[in-house]
Amino acid sequence: MIMAYTMEYGLQKYIERISERNPGTIGERLKFQVVSCDEEKDDYVLRCKTEPWMCNHYRSLHGGICATILDQAMGMVCSCLKKGYGSCTTVQLESDYHRPIPAGDDILVRVHVMSITKSLINMTAEIIHPSKPDKFSVTGSAIFFYRDDERTPLIPFQESEA
Repeated sequence: MIMAYTMEYGLQKYIERISERNPGTIGERLKFQVVSCDEEKDDYVLRCKTEPWMCNHYRSLHGGICATILDQAMGMVCSCLKKGYGSCTTVQLESDYHRPIPAGDDILVRVHVMSITKSLINMTAEIIHPSKPDKFSVTGSAIFFYRDDERTPLIPFQESEA
């Protein structure tokens, strides 16, 4: 039986593949988990682990790590939007820092897809600390370039059930 593709399935498989194929990379070390996917609204929420190595000397998440979290989360969503073979590359990334994030807690990253063309995908994202769910800690926006490439499988989009 063939399963219908959903973004939740795609994101879960993408995260699994990062762990299997790229252990020790920043994508794997962030330990993302899928929280929710609203494909009608193009909103996706991921959970990310934070650890002491991510801190600056103030013991809050380093700004570069926050930008990396935004980039990785939006990049994963981008990769799952285009079914088949290809690659998504960040061509522009902006981030604004509103309040510090203490390390050691899980954080939420909400990604929203603004627009999709043949080769460009525009997104926004927010990092939210669970202790202040109504306030953004970091916000950002990005443009990704999508390129068809038969040699680069993104994720399996249909799998047979045994």
